[in-house]
Amino acid sequence: MNHSNLWIQGYMPVQFLLVFVFFFFAFSIVQYFLKRIGKPVPAFGQAILILLTTYGILNCLIVPPIPSSLMSQYMGLAVVFTFLFISSREQSWVDFKRSITLTVAGKTRGRRFIRATVFMLIPLLAGIGTWNLVKPPEITAPIELHGYGTPPATITVYPPEYFIQKHLHRLNR
Repeated sequence: MNHSNLWIQGYMPVQFLLVFVFFFFAFSIVQYFLKRIGKPVPAFGQAILILLTTYGILNCLIVPPIPSSLMSQYMGLAVVFTFLFISSREQSWVDFKRSITLTVAGKTRGRRFIRATVFMLIPLLAGIGTWNLVKPPEITAPIELHGYGTPPATITVYPPEYFIQKHLHRLNR
């Protein structure tokens, strides 16, 4: 999908900020209505939603795509700002910690399922990330074709019978 037609030339920084402001207000309105019906999103869930939305905006809407090193820096800043925002009020920080401690304690079946899923996903994602860092590039020249030094001035080529006779001569001794 081509998102280049979303941005007006020269106004992309302002539009970029407007996208973030739109999502901020959208999250705030949804959270307000969910609180009114008695089903608010916990603070930990809000943090995860904020980080996933930030990643989606940075990864999908920016044209041309952001380099991975810059994406890492932006996501690091997003994590820091999210934690600063959550810890700015005592009540939201207590709610954030409560979600984590209830999941780690695992007193209900749903919390145990979430705990098991998270404790399986974290090593799996770490392994996938490590593999992506250390795997060789997809297109490489075979080792046999790597040249070392200068080629010889002459090459002597023997027919296959020469090698067979040479080995037979050694075996008959």
